[in-house]
Amino acid sequence: MIAIVDYDVGNLKNVYTALGDVGLEGIITRDKKVLDQAEAIILPGVGAFSDAMENLKKFDLIDTLDANVKKGKILLGICLGMQLLFDKSYEDGEFSGLSYIPGEIVKFTAPGIKIPHMGWNNLIINRESPLVKKIATEDYVYFVHSYYANPVDFNDVIAYAEYSVKVPGIVQRGNVIGMQFHPEKSSTVGLQLLKNFKEILS
Repeated sequence: MIAIVDYDVGNLKNVYTALGDVGLEGIITRDKKVLDQAEAIILPGVGAFSDAMENLKKFDLIDTLDANVKKGKILLGICLGMQLLFDKSYEDGEFSGLSYIPGEIVKFTAPGIKIPHMGWNNLIINRESPLVKKIATEDYVYFVHSYYANPVDFNDVIAYAEYSVKVPGIVQRGNVIGMQFHPEKSSTVGLQLLKNFKEILS
């Protein structure tokens, strides 16, 4: 059973449906006991970084996430959920994140590019990982974001996209994984990535 964290940020049903499509049982919950019992946890999210962190605090979920990560449970952050995994964000101010992966969330600043980075972009593999099994450089995934992760160690980046800078698309440090794009909206490539996620759980 995979727990999808319900903290009033984002469309959780698409993630739930996508898990079912690859044979994973999902449950949308903010119950701490269910999170503790889950095989893995998914932290989805769309919207503003500060609002998301405030909601995690409001529902008293940060200590539960911290404890599960510390004991080695796999945590997958999707879109905004990936950004929350880092130390801080400069979206509309300066706000602390969960600090599971060293780095910061910064705004696209190159002149002339469209913000948000919205639409299909291809992933470039930075290092081999079971998460990118059967994923090739010509495979496209669906992004929607105005800020991107700037990790302290680029070895934490499994795959990235080019959008004026190298935009981390998939990150991993230990048992903490992030996907900046929406795998649940990325057609067959997204389903393959979720199948790979399923395989690393087994």
